[in-house]
Amino acid sequence: MMVDFAWNGIGLAAPADWEPSAIERDGLFLADGSGPVCELKWNRVQGAFSFDRHLKRLTKGNKNAEVRAVEPDEVPPDWAGAVNRLAESGLRARSFVWRAGENRGLGAALHHPGTGLACLVQFFIRSEADEGPAARVMATLRDHTAGKTMPWAMFGLAARVPADFALDTFSFRPGHYRMSFWRSASGGRSGRAPAGKGPGVRLDFERFAPASALLKETTLEAWCRDRLAHAPPASLPMEGDSGRVSWRGDARTSFLRRALRRVVRTSGRAWLTDAGNAVLAVTATGTVSLAESVFNDICGSFTLVPEETA
Repeated sequence: MMVDFAWNGIGLAAPADWEPSAIERDGLFLADGSGPVCELKWNRVQGAFSFDRHLKRLTKGNKNAEVRAVEPDEVPPDWAGAVNRLAESGLRARSFVWRAGENRGLGAALHHPGTGLACLVQFFIRSEADEGPAARVMATLRDHTAGKTMPWAMFGLAARVPADFALDTFSFRPGHYRMSFWRSASGGRSGRAPAGKGPGVRLDFERFAPASALLKETTLEAWCRDRLAHAPPASLPMEGDSGRVSWRGDARTSFLRRALRRVVRTSGRAWLTDAGNAVLAVTATGTVSLAESVFNDICGSFTLVPEETA
């Protein structure tokens, strides 16, 4: 069984026993019960791309390792096939091997000329038996930034975000997962995510569990007003029932805010999942309105991933 991971524009499928051990804004580390198995780091580059320069960066970060670029006929056949699969998706690749004492690895520097993606991916090879799974995972790696929406999938959650939103902050704590994206009023995803101040809209995905305990002595509406990162004000009515609530309107307004075009608008939806005993919530808050149809599509994409199909 393979599990899909999608993070800040990068996606891949990995064996079910590979789990995230560390997450960065532009990096992902996977491990199994025996230790690290895969590391990815990426960014966007403007203009010409140099494979040699990116391999030197890897060497600099692994001073105790011997890193060497290799030709297609020097790698296992499955790995060469994976590189060919990546080429079909638009990703150019330069494979490399590394060795540090008794440890060795297999990886590739990747570049997508159409999107500017530059990625380093490496697998920790403990024995020849690890080479096949590494190649199969490598073949699934994809660049998701060229579409109108970008998927994200992590820790049993999945959703799609309009491509002009940039990942801002994230937190995965027991009982509460939160992903936050930001789009400035000017739009676009160039550069790093803005701090979230000024004209724009913030999009939050939240998952809380266990729902049965959280809602034991309260209603979903009251709980949302008390616990959500961007809860609606008490003056804004909610619609719905015990299993689903929604709202849309002004969160902060005044004569001065209207004159300065700084009225803060909010849209939100929270619901109980049919399985998984969780509360899922999506909120969009900022001085720029998010179209209701777009917000509905975003909410519709936010779901728990069933374990039997993960």
